[in-house]
Amino acid sequence: MRRPAVVKVLVVALVQLALVGLAVAPRISARTTGEEYRLRVAPVDPLDPFRGAYVDLDYPEISEQRAEQVAGDGTLYVTLVEDGDLWVAGDYTRTRPQGTPYLACDDRDWRVRCGIESLFLPQDEAAAMQDDVAGGQMVAVVKVDSRGHAALVRVEPA
Repeated sequence: MRRPAVVKVLVVALVQLALVGLAVAPRISARTTGEEYRLRVAPVDPLDPFRGAYVDLDYPEISEQRAEQVAGDGTLYVTLVEDGDLWVAGDYTRTRPQGTPYLACDDRDWRVRCGIESLFLPQDEAAAMQDDVAGGQMVAVVKVDSRGHAALVRVEPA
């Protein structure tokens, strides 16, 4: 292979690597630099034939009805307010909050999505977790970085 061809292959490989890095950067940032917050969860749907067994989580404190009261679509910032051992949704805004923890969410769909809605597990574990979550006995532990990117760390007993 000639030298220019090697350079082209390396450039293409580096561009592809950079694109993958950009896609996962928010989750990696949340997991490595984020602080932990415990949020109340509720179940949505336990099984998707294309993605396998998982627990689809809903966060009752992050309400679609409250999001609809904020004009516009796209990035929605939900501030987090401490309420005992848990954190709950505070204000909903289109401008990035200052000095308070918040989630950077997307409300362009039928549901407010903050990137912490799915927990993938083996099928038997997903069914058991779904039952626990449905019983209202579980909370989600999420890590949130300084830009509101969130990553689901685990679901544990309340």
